[in-house]
Amino acid sequence: MVGRNFWVVADGSGWEVRQEGLPDKTTRHRTRDEAWQVANARARDCHGEVFLADGEGGHSDYACYRELPRKMKI
Repeated sequence: MVGRNFWVVADGSGWEVRQEGLPDKTTRHRTRDEAWQVANARARDCHGEVFLADGEGGHSDYACYRELPRKMKI
């Protein structure tokens, strides 16, 4: 599991951490801070990125645990 992206999203009275491409790995949390900490820990473990959803299709916070710059072949 390398380079996964995680989204922290408000859901009703709580918050969800959603792992891109793996909906069965979604976890629920009571607070935004708790969800943000969990998402960051999971992203750190697999060298991914974390986005805090702003409710309008974008994000209001971001963290990256990838090695930058990304290795790309042109």
